Amino acid sequence: MRFSYHRHVQAGDSSTTTNSVVGCSKNMYTPCRRQMRNESRRVWSLQVEEGGIVQEVLRKQAGFTKKEISRAKFHPDGIRKNGTRCRVTEKTLPGDIIEILLETETQTSAHLAVNTEVLDILYEDQDLLAVNKPAGVVTHPQGGHYEDTLANQVSAYYAFRQESHTVRPIGRLDKDTSGIVLFAKNQTAAARLQKQRERGELQKTYLAVTEISVKWNDDTKKQEQGEIPVRREPFREHKNQTGNLKNIERTPEHTGQAEEKHKKDVEEKNKVEKFPGWSEIIRRMEEYETTADQDGWTRIDTPMAPDPENRLRMIPTPLGKPARTLYKSLWIGKDNQCFALHLETGRTHQIRLHMATLKYPLLGDPLYGGDQTQLHRAALHAYGVTLYQPYTGEKLHLTAPIPKDIRNLDLG
Repeated sequence: MRFSYHRHVQAGDSSTTTNSVVGCSKNMYTPCRRQMRNESRRVWSLQVEEGGIVQEVLRKQAGFTKKEISRAKFHPDGIRKNGTRCRVTEKTLPGDIIEILLETETQTSAHLAVNTEVLDILYEDQDLLAVNKPAGVVTHPQGGHYEDTLANQVSAYYAFRQESHTVRPIGRLDKDTSGIVLFAKNQTAAARLQKQRERGELQKTYLAVTEISVKWNDDTKKQEQGEIPVRREPFREHKNQTGNLKNIERTPEHTGQAEEKHKKDVEEKNKVEKFPGWSEIIRRMEEYETTADQDGWTRIDTPMAPDPENRLRMIPTPLGKPARTLYKSLWIGKDNQCFALHLETGRTHQIRLHMATLKYPLLGDPLYGGDQTQLHRAALHAYGVTLYQPYTGEKLHLTAPIPKDIRNLDLG
């Protein structure tokens, strides 16, 4: 078994290890940090700043919840002050060292450790693991996929490292989407990361390469810089008398002279640019990531639900679940466009459907009208994630290299 490292950073450590390989052979294995053999405990240590009783110090200074403190205090040596077990009501002085046992694993995911594929690790510390999922791999076991998922690979990695952890993915990616997936190594870290997601503090940035459909429709809504091109087969909703979705009509748009005129209009209004190269696209994406909470992003707010006629795809409908996506253009070409996107909700196929309804089907997307001439999966990559280390509060920004199949696209 081999584990590929693109980057390996410990929280609070700026050192990195690039493209090193970890394997079963001693010659292949280059440790980047202290090995945690047979370790199933996670102990957090802090130095008291202002004093007070132990419980209040843990809550105010380190952000532990009552439940987390209660779980630790009933465990032998669950909470220690200056190396000695203590009560949560004991007083502390500035400079005292308090240790709290975060978790002892009673269950692991060792039964999943049956996958020997290369695991591409982007970041790891005692609480987090970030990996680069390739397109075509399912995140966790489900129908038809029980031994070939990303969770299987992570479990095998834990087993190789002789670490007892439950596999806890924080979010997931669709099978054909590549990019960053986070895993928490303990229950407390998982809960804190989930809260970050709910508060919008944990944010993923996606890269999408789309078509610019030149089909014209007089009803096309105005957007930022002019008329948005219309998708080849727009969704049309019909409901029966009970208010349920009955079917979806797909009607072709006008062609010929109107198509050519619209293409010219789009080129003129959007100032078509020659593809600047992926380094420049990444630079623009990194710039936009730092301003995701400011003006300039456009929100798509379109509820969605499974297509009653095709269980593999989703449809836009007022009867569906809320779905919100933020997007911003990175580059506009003659036939294609690159977007940066953030998700405010996490629905299956959310970006793919939302971009299709805006008349920008993802290149290669077989379900939502994308051109498959160059690519046979949706050109969607989870490029970056910004989060806070669940215990130290350190802000982390992680990125996953753009995969080869997207880099090799001929975008002019």
